[in-house]
Amino acid sequence: MKNNLGILGGGQLGMFICQAAKKYKIKTTVFSHSKNFSAKEFCDNFLIGSFTDNGLLDQFINSSDFFTIETENIPISVLKKIEKKKQIFPSSNIVEIAQNRLKEKKFLNSIYGVKTAKFKKIQNFKDLENYIKLFGKTGILKSCEMGYDGKGQCFINDRNVKNFKNNDLNGYVLEEVLDFKKEISVIVCCSKNNTIFYPPVENIHKNSILRQSIYPARINEKIKNKALLLAKKIATELKLQGILAIEMFLMKDDELLINELAPRPHNSGHWSLDFCKYSQFESLIFSIFKEKLMQPEPTDSCKMINVIGKDYEKKKSLSKKYKFYDYFKENVKKLRKMGHYTFKN
Repeated sequence: MKNNLGILGGGQLGMFICQAAKKYKIKTTVFSHSKNFSAKEFCDNFLIGSFTDNGLLDQFINSSDFFTIETENIPISVLKKIEKKKQIFPSSNIVEIAQNRLKEKKFLNSIYGVKTAKFKKIQNFKDLENYIKLFGKTGILKSCEMGYDGKGQCFINDRNVKNFKNNDLNGYVLEEVLDFKKEISVIVCCSKNNTIFYPPVENIHKNSILRQSIYPARINEKIKNKALLLAKKIATELKLQGILAIEMFLMKDDELLINELAPRPHNSGHWSLDFCKYSQFESLIFSIFKEKLMQPEPTDSCKMINVIGKDYEKKKSLSKKYKFYDYFKENVKKLRKMGHYTFKN
């Protein structure tokens, strides 16, 4: 029986994957690029070093039957090397799309009925100058790769655009600024035989970092069904096996635009740890090791609140009042996610 899972990345998502795996007697090996990582005390084995270290990577490949990721920012060459011998969920093709904003947006807009914000590829300052006028004098400049939690992006307008004259802008994309009503996300999980969805949650961000998720999202049934249909279309087009989070903007005319994809468990799905029969992490395990997925079966309306930076100092009082999850990170940093807590809404 195959019961060994290799996880690329050892952050809090990796920690929760390890905990879910242990529940179903799946052994885990975590490959982390840092010495101190959240999953360290929860995995069965671990390797520490560069993902591109061929010796360590071969050791990692030999350690497990199947593989998954807890971050999409893994070199594609590493994933392709794993796939030559073993299966990784989701596949390297899906990760390659999701880790590059330009590829992601082109892919999404190629699917009938799926739309994103308007965007333009930026290669130099002249492109930026021209397209900022096209977007009505404002835009969001984003790096194509390695962007998360607001990193690698900034607001641009016709007044500050000149500040970027001497910057290397190759590998960026300019997006229009959207006047949206709210942000929601859907998590979809696919096995060989079926697909399940975690219903839409409403997400509230501050400084481009998720602060809280509300289940269920405060949307009507029509919008909910449309969000689920879009998620199904995207998962089908990707031939997904594994888990995928899909972030969406709900516009003022009730149109839904896709923001981005995350081919891994998602921060906005942490509510499922306490308020679903099966969490997003369990569903990921099922998608890899079982033929059929179980329906998540949400139990109650709830909220999930992220604990950011120095708010971590309140963990004792939070633990007394709420179900608090510590991410066991070595250093407290200003905008770093240190934990989260959930409560019935």
